[in-house]
Amino acid sequence: MTIHDDALGDPVICDMTLPWFTDHMVDKDLTLPRFKQAGIDFVSLTVSVPENSLNATVRHIARVKVHIAERAEHLSFVTTADEIIAAKSQGRLAVGFHFQGTDPFEGSVELVELFAELGIRHVLLAYNQKNLVGDGCVERTDSGLSRYGVKLIQAMNKSAIIVDGSHTGYRTTMEAMEISTRPFIFSHSNAFALVPHYRNIKDDQIRACAETGGLIGVNGVNEFLGDMEAGTEAMFRHVDHIASLVGPQHVGIGLDYVKDYDAIWQWMQENPDLWPDNDGAAPIYPVHAQPEQIRELGLRMLGAGYSQADVHGILGGNYLRVLRRHERASAVTSTASPH
Repeated sequence: MTIHDDALGDPVICDMTLPWFTDHMVDKDLTLPRFKQAGIDFVSLTVSVPENSLNATVRHIARVKVHIAERAEHLSFVTTADEIIAAKSQGRLAVGFHFQGTDPFEGSVELVELFAELGIRHVLLAYNQKNLVGDGCVERTDSGLSRYGVKLIQAMNKSAIIVDGSHTGYRTTMEAMEISTRPFIFSHSNAFALVPHYRNIKDDQIRACAETGGLIGVNGVNEFLGDMEAGTEAMFRHVDHIASLVGPQHVGIGLDYVKDYDAIWQWMQENPDLWPDNDGAAPIYPVHAQPEQIRELGLRMLGAGYSQADVHGILGGNYLRVLRRHERASAVTSTASPH
């Protein structure tokens, strides 16, 4: 059965992960306009900088905000679900911020609220390797959260920042989900049951995430999809596995699109401890799903019998729900705090 594009309707399409480091600033006006042209309404940019983390990250956030402000006709910096919807109605691409890793906090809990005020809306706990919070997903150990990690999660729960388990070690995520009082996310992680890779997450992690009211954003990286061409069908298999396990209301999109394959491949080869072999198999040359594939994925879901409402949720509505839950929780905390 052929499903035509108009069957998709007009969903709010949200991509939770678009890496946007300092070298991406030379991109200028290629990638973000392409995302908008592909029908995407919101992208969350990675704005954390690993080296010289706090200083470099704050400066990078300032530069990216200027970049967005200078393109106010086409881009809109957003921090809330309502702002995403408003930007869509105005024909602008909504742009938000996140961190891939907690290094910018440099061991401080007090910086959480400051970064929330700067617009950071989700933070993954550890990027592959061990840090002050806990283990990353490539470590030879599987240690859980540190005492600092517990305090940091509690601080994020009081702010508008969502706790993110992508790239993070198994036990660290399981303990984090036990501690978290707000919906938890894996912003860009696929199913280990389909592709047993250290960057993918196991079924009990998926279930625990759903129990928090959160969601898992399926990513588009070939090695994690189990498809060297990063095809839409492979993305659908991971969506379908997660939806079958915990329901479509706990699935989202975190494409993790990178334009320069050669640059990311060189970085991976130069950092073998960050990207080690997977059960004896060396990393493969990266290919990423393209932004145009998100709408293709929506049509594939419709063709498989998913309702339009469920497809709209997966493409963006579920992320808006989680974002609103955190907005309400943060508002209650702010009201309860003494002045």
